[in-house]
Order: sequence, then C-alpha cells, then structure tokens
Amino acid sequence: MLDFTSALYLGPPTFTVPTNLALTTGRPAALQEPDWHRRIAEAVAHRQGLETGLLSPSTLHLFWDVLALAPPSAAVFIDQAMYPIGHWGAARAALRGLPVVPFNADNLPALRRMLHIYRQQGRIPWLLTDGWRLTQEGPAPLSCYQELLRPDPRSVLLLDDTQAFGVVGAKPSAQRPLGQGGGGSLAYLGVRGPDIVCINSLAKGLGVPVAVLTGSQKWVARFARRGSTRVHSSPVSNWHAWAAGQALQHDAAGAGNTARQQLARRIREFRRALGAAGWQPTGGWFPVQKLTLPTAVAALGLHSYLALQGIRALLTANPQQPTLPQVTFCLRADHSPADIAHLRQVLLAWASKNNLLFSTPNASLRHETKHAVYA
Repeated sequence: MLDFTSALYLGPPTFTVPTNLALTTGRPAALQEPDWHRRIAEAVAHRQGLETGLLSPSTLHLFWDVLALAPPSAAVFIDQAMYPIGHWGAARAALRGLPVVPFNADNLPALRRMLHIYRQQGRIPWLLTDGWRLTQEGPAPLSCYQELLRPDPRSVLLLDDTQAFGVVGAKPSAQRPLGQGGGGSLAYLGVRGPDIVCINSLAKGLGVPVAVLTGSQKWVARFARRGSTRVHSSPVSNWHAWAAGQALQHDAAGAGNTARQQLARRIREFRRALGAAGWQPTGGWFPVQKLTLPTAVAALGLHSYLALQGIRALLTANPQQPTLPQVTFCLRADHSPADIAHLRQVLLAWASKNNLLFSTPNASLRHETKHAVYA
C-alpha cells in the first residue's frame, strides 16, 4: 500500500531508549522535572530564536494552561482558520469571561480596527495563529502581527507551529525552498521577540509525540509556576523526552537538512507531474498537497478509487467550500520518484475513466459527467 496519509514528513524516525531509563518518576512536572528535559526544550527554543522552553505531554495541555494565564483584562483574537486545538484553548478563555474575537488573516485592516476598538476599552490583545497556514500555502504574517501588537508591550503573540517545526527553517532560497535547520515558521521568516509564545508538537517534523512551550525566560518561568496541568496530570515520559533529544541531535548532525532537501524534491516532482497533466494542487512548498475537484461526488470517487488501487490519501474539509471536500496527499522524504510517478498514472487513469478533461497545465479541471466511478 502506497501511503500518503502520514504526517511524518521527514520519514519515519528510529530511536533507541536505554534499558535502565525509568518510564516515569510518578511525580508531576511541577514537583520534579529532570534538568535534561529542560535542556531538550531549550534546544527547540534556540532553533526558533527564542530563549527557553518546557516539555509537555501534548499541545492541548499547553493551550489549556496558557490561556488560563491571560489576565482578566485580555481580549483573545484568533485566526478563524486556526487548527482546532487553538480554538479549544480560546474556548477556555471564553469560559473565563474573556472576549474571543475571530479574525480573517487576509484582512489585516479589519484586524487593526478591532484591535484599536478593544484597546480603547482597556483590553490587552492576545493574538492566536498557526505559524504555517495550510489553507494559504505559506507562513502567517507574523511580522505584521507583531507590528499591530506593538503599541501595547503587554500583548502576546501565541502561535501553534506544529506543522512547520522541523520541516521549514531559516534562509529559504530557490535551491533550499524549505530553508535550513528546521526551526519552523519563526526561523523561516526571521521573526523573534519577547512578545512571542510558541506551542508546537514534535510529532510531525521530528516524529516524537511530545509538545514544547517556548518563549522568553520570564514567560516560561511564569508558566512553570502556574500551569495547572503540570500539577494535575502526568508529566512527559522519560522515553518520549529521550526520543526527542535523539531526534534533535540526529537532525542537527546533518540528517535533517538532507531529509528536507529530499522532501523538497518530492514536492517539486509531485507538483510538476500533476501540473503537466492539468491538475492544480494547492500547498505551495509544503508537503501537504491538496486537490479540489468539481463536485463532492468526484472527490469521494477519486478517494475510493485510489484506495482500490492501493494508494492511501486523505479526504479533508475545504475551509473555502465546506460542501466540497479535498483529496489530500502528505508527501514524505522517504517517498521515491517512482511513488510519485505511479500516483500520477493512477490519477490520469481515473480522470480518463470519468471523462475529466485537462487543458493547459494551469487550467482548472472541467467535469463533464454527473457522477464519478469508484472502480
């Protein structure tokens, strides 16, 4: 089975755990946290250009605690397209009585006006966003957000960079479109500052299901003192922390940049192969590539046909057109050119079977039948 559903973008990792390493101490993180856990979190922070960090079992734990730290005078502004866990964190802020204001990241003048209105009411803005916007094929306008927040030094820019950390990095170029170092959206854009708090899981870019909170020394120390999940839930297991440390070392030793270059080649091959046949995948220089078909029936038909041909793909929601799902492919560094070529042939066979005509490489699909076959 050819799999395009895994978000292990740099390929499946391999880890070894010392046989004498205890799985857990049984104590909450607030009571005892190994120094080496802290050093691993600091390594993540330094890749992002931030000062320090803390490990956590999941991004949900972190969003739950971080939004509890927002002062009573805060107003939470959230990108309406943000990943659901960010919205769950904002929901906790709403339960506390804080105003939660959705905004459209493509309309910065409207966001500016809303920020001004709430500042006039004495509110401190907390702005929540994904670091990398999958719906817009690139990073969020983080420097613009910083500029909008700058009038109030108490403001917080809180981002979830799970998709980008480990995958994109500093100094992107035509030769290295994913950049170097895997520091995520902040490194990719060259953005940093004391107002930034970052939450990311290492599950995608490094293949380790553990989360990290990063930011300034002052901010992280505050979180360490007041985070309720650090008292009332289990800490990160030593095995996960050890795996995270190994993944960071392996990546920094050169394997990471090699895998990112390999991944970039697969993305280029995928887009060229489909573009030459008239398909228009969205995703830009990111391994999550999406096809939008003319009808929901066509999308369902293609997804089923791929499965019958031994190819796993995802059927995902389309934020622009909720009634029109997208067929999504997660590319990985360990996919081969032959894998991409085979996928292209299967897609062309399905299109021919369903009388889907292609014109120029940049043209949209024209659907000439009412129904799509499943086999």
